[in-house]
This record gives sequence, structure tokens and C-alpha cells, in this order.
Amino acid sequence: MTTTSGSPTSIGSAGELSGRSAWFYVTVGAVGSVVVSLVAGSHLILAIVIIPLMIAVAWSNPVAMMSLLPVWMVLLGFVRRFTPGGGNITFSGDPVILVGPIAILIMVFAAYQSGQLRLTPLARAVFAINVLALVEAFNPGQGSLLTGLGGLLFMLVPTATFWVAQRHMTTDLLWRITWIVALSSLGAAIYGLYQQFSQFPSWDQAWINSKGYTALNLGSGVVRAFGTFSSAQEYAAFLSVGLVAWVALAGKATRMVWPLHLACTITVAVTLFYESQRTSVFLTALALGVMAATRFKMKPVWIVLAGLAGVGALIGAAGFFGGSSGSGTGGVLISHQLSGITDPTGAGSSLPGHLHATWHGMSLGVTHPLGRGTGSVTLAAGRYTANSASHGTEFDPGNMGVAYGLLGEILYFILAALALRSVYRFAVRRSDYLGLVPIGFLLATSFQWFNGDLYAVCWLVWLMLGAADSLQGEATDVATAPAATVAAPYVWRKPGEARRSFRA
Repeated sequence: MTTTSGSPTSIGSAGELSGRSAWFYVTVGAVGSVVVSLVAGSHLILAIVIIPLMIAVAWSNPVAMMSLLPVWMVLLGFVRRFTPGGGNITFSGDPVILVGPIAILIMVFAAYQSGQLRLTPLARAVFAINVLALVEAFNPGQGSLLTGLGGLLFMLVPTATFWVAQRHMTTDLLWRITWIVALSSLGAAIYGLYQQFSQFPSWDQAWINSKGYTALNLGSGVVRAFGTFSSAQEYAAFLSVGLVAWVALAGKATRMVWPLHLACTITVAVTLFYESQRTSVFLTALALGVMAATRFKMKPVWIVLAGLAGVGALIGAAGFFGGSSGSGTGGVLISHQLSGITDPTGAGSSLPGHLHATWHGMSLGVTHPLGRGTGSVTLAAGRYTANSASHGTEFDPGNMGVAYGLLGEILYFILAALALRSVYRFAVRRSDYLGLVPIGFLLATSFQWFNGDLYAVCWLVWLMLGAADSLQGEATDVATAPAATVAAPYVWRKPGEARRSFRA
């Protein structure tokens, strides 16, 4: 954007939507459109009202949109179930799921227009895998062109937030987003606890009945909660990054008294445990162990050991409490969680199956080096390709092999190495708790960075990567800047009097 004189102006400057007005307009528009949708009995009304609002905010004030988007993504599953026509929350051609991707694409275009993007080594790796996603969208191996284009919503668009963060991220904005994620996870946890131990509201129960979501059923009549999200997996993943956010915020001086902060942290942690998603619990323990070691600026090898120690402590604690069966909802959830943690490779664990699928996907990358296409590992494959199901392998290394072939696998591991190096350097150079947020987010979502099915989580991972890449220079200044000096005051002296020396 330029002025009439040709000088650049910052997006979100005076005269455009401010952060507070953006929140107001989007909130009023969202609530109003939900009401209209309820009256009209049409889910389409919601999208018709919300999409133009989000486009306006994303273009005029990307910084405000970066704060709004986490809230919208957290509420996406709830809104789709609550409003008429939104019972099918999978990739169903529902225009409501386009709200987030459209906002992201508008922000990316605005960032590109600013002409201030930097091609760091990490940015080059992200750009290369973005280009590969676009090329593989036209791969005939996935069945149809619509499958490839639909797959871009899951495999490309979330990664594009890297460029938005690289252009607009600041220290204050990163703190703000961390707070929003933390508070959103607390709200989602409270709603999930209500689902788990009280009842599922009618709109949630209708979805359970209509979808037959087998992953929710733990036996003995116990159904796993899913909060405000589109799946239990997404719910657990967001609780993981929410817990990371609460732990990082514990080191920042805020107006929240520490007993309340501790209570919020424990609430999210307990809810994550009761959610009974073992992978998320293990990855959260890994992330917290790494964050603790990074805070003390340990060497990478010790940081890896600290992460493994966090996982070991989790297994030890689970073994201490035991994995015996229990009665009631709480007993079934605890028993399911503890048995899986104490014996992660046992007969009742899904980990061996996930590892086998991942290895099979990586093998396909070698035997089919051109891959099957961007959409082949996403929900788009099941919708747009006749007699075809998604070939996703749950974890990124396998998905890269299936979708992008051998080149995709190579680029993925290069990208992963550069990403981990970037967030580690950012944390060490900042030497404060904010520096721990990106590395905590990345590790809490390990091997899920390209899982676009996690609507509320995947894009946040790339936002944090872009933040670490963008604030590297500032991080160096924070860690190494000398203490501010005070200029010597001017003192009058008599004619002929010798000059006095003052300490700065």
C-alpha cells in the first residue's frame, strides 16, 4: 500500500480498522449472523456475513486479524454444530470452513504487497515446500484436480501464516497471541469438562449420533469430549499448546495473581489428561521438559535428554498411580490414560499402528518418488475422488512420502531441522519466557505441523515459526543489549573553572 506521494504506509495505520473496532465489528457480525442462521434455518447465512467482514479486517489490519483468528478457529467446530446445516463438520463443502483460509490468504497477499519479506534459510525451506504443494496439487495420482485444490486448504494455507508472522510479528503481538491461546484453551477446557462429566448439549449429541465417530467411544458407555472443536484430536492438540502458553506466561509479570494463574494451568492440564489422548500427553511432557532445559540455556544434547526425561517422568508417575480399571466416567478415562502411558507399545496402544502407517508412507515416497498429490492425504480425497479414501498416515513424515514423494520427505526433514534450530536460537537469545513459546508449540505438536485437519492448531505452529524467524534480530538485542546509560546533566561553570567529569 502506498500514499499518493509514493511513500509506503503501514497496513493498519490511522484511518483504517483499529484493533478494537475490528473485534467489535467481527463479534457483532458473528453473533448477528448466527442469530439470522438460526431463524432462517440455513448455515449459508453465517458464511455470507462473516467472510466479507474477515476479508475487510485481514486486509486493513492484519495485526488485528492475527489476534482474532485464534478465537474464530477455536469456535469453528462449535459454530458449525450449533447453527442449522452445520451438523457435518468434516470437509463437506461447507463455506464456513473457508473463513479462516480466506483471512490467511488475504493477510499473505497484504504481506507480499508490503515488499518486506525476508528469505532466510528457514524461509527458503518454507517457500520450497509451498511451491511443491502447489505443483503436487496437479498430480493425477490423487484422482481429480478438485482433490488437489481441496488439499491446498490443509497442506498449503496453514503454512502461509509463516509469511504473515514474518512481516507483522512484534514482541507485544506475540505476548498477546499467547494470552489469547491460553485463555481460549481455558474456555475450551471448561466446556469440555461440562461435556465429559455433565452432559453433551443437544447440538453436540446430534453430531455424535449422526457421525458415529468411533474414536470418541472408550467403552463402558463413556464418550470422549471434544470441546468446541471439530474432533477430539484437535481438542487435545489445542489443550497441549494452551498448557504450553500458560506455563510460559507464568514467567511474565501480569495482573493475574499467581494462585489464579496456577488454578488455570492445572485446569487445562487436568482436562488434557482426562481427554485421554495419549499422544498429546506425551508430546506435552516432551515440550515442557525441553522448555525447562532451554530456559537454562543448556546445550542441544542436554535439551534432548531433558525432553526425554520429561516423558520418562510422565511414565514413572503413571506407573506409580497404576493403571487398574475404574468405574464411572472418571475411572474409565483415568484407566484408559494410565494404561496407555505405562505401556505405550502394548496391545491396547495405537502407537504401533501409527508407526507402521508412518513407515509405510515413507516407503511409498521411495517406491513412488513423484508422490500421489497434495490432496491424497487430506479429507479432500474422500470427498472429490470416487471410491477413494484418505491415505493419511497420521504423522508428517509418512504424509510427506505419500503426497510429495521422495523430494517431499527430503524437504520436510531439512525444514524440520531449520525450524528447530530457529526456535532454539530464538529462545536462547531472548533469555526470557516469551522465547519459550515457539519451541513449546512446535514440540507439543511434533509430526503434526502439516495436519490441516487440526484447524485451530496447525496454522498457529507456522505463526510461531514465522515469529521466531522474524524476531531473531530483536532476540539478539534483548539478550546482548547493554544497560541504558544516563546522559550527564548540564552544569554551569564559572569562567576559567576547570571542566568537571561526570559519571554516565
